[in-house]
Amino acid sequence: MKKILFFLLVFPFLALSQVSSWRTNPPTQSQTSQSQQTRVQPSIPQQNNVSSWRNNPPQQSQPLPPRDRGGIQNWNNIQNWGGFNQFGYYWGNYGWYQPFPYTWYDDYGLRQRSVVYIYESGRRDTIRKLPVYFTAGIGYTNNNQTSFSGAIGGKKAYFIVDYTTTTAIDQNQYFPYGNLSTADFPISKDNFKKESTFYFGAGKKFNKLGIHGMIGFGREIVRYQGKDAIGSISFPKSNSTFTTFKIGLIRDFKFITLKLDTDPIRGYSQIGIGFNNK
Repeated sequence: MKKILFFLLVFPFLALSQVSSWRTNPPTQSQTSQSQQTRVQPSIPQQNNVSSWRNNPPQQSQPLPPRDRGGIQNWNNIQNWGGFNQFGYYWGNYGWYQPFPYTWYDDYGLRQRSVVYIYESGRRDTIRKLPVYFTAGIGYTNNNQTSFSGAIGGKKAYFIVDYTTTTAIDQNQYFPYGNLSTADFPISKDNFKKESTFYFGAGKKFNKLGIHGMIGFGREIVRYQGKDAIGSISFPKSNSTFTTFKIGLIRDFKFITLKLDTDPIRGYSQIGIGFNNK
């Protein structure tokens, strides 16, 4: 009888202790989803065929520390992957580059592309030196002048100079203050002339043939000539300067150059021969 009474007294307390907390605090939707999310994200053991991202999801990468960018400041802040930045640089597979001229930046600094030339001897170089064309020679004109000429240039064009001068020497006894009005001896119809001209210009090459034009600046000295019982006498007639023009061509052979020119203003032509470095 005592046992029955004890059970009746203890039973209500046991029933109350098994009541769920949901009776007084019903769960909300957020708590339910959180509880479910907690249950569906267990830690997955690392296997060879399971990505490490399962346990360690990748985070947002941090920007690289600033470094020397060839004088360009705030390099990380000016990248524009869809075009060019404020300095006119584009981004490509080899880093920042500039289309004109084609330069780029990488771990070796600012660089520019080049072409590698391979020679017959096997030597390689990024710089190809083209030989400079050069020729020099002498010539003679149809008005008894001697010429000295030279040209220098490249494959398509050249600069040319020419100097012509009279080689004749006044064999007369010269009187610098003589005057025609005071001459007391017969005067010859032939005057002594001494002329010198310096030309310079440029030309265009067509393979081994070149055509050029030159402008010239010269001086002409003319003297009267006469003769008495002792010998020949000369004295001044004129001393003048002039500007003229000359056109011509050159033809290159192996180590030899032929040159032809004409001066339509002064009315003479010349032919010359020289040596070249081809």
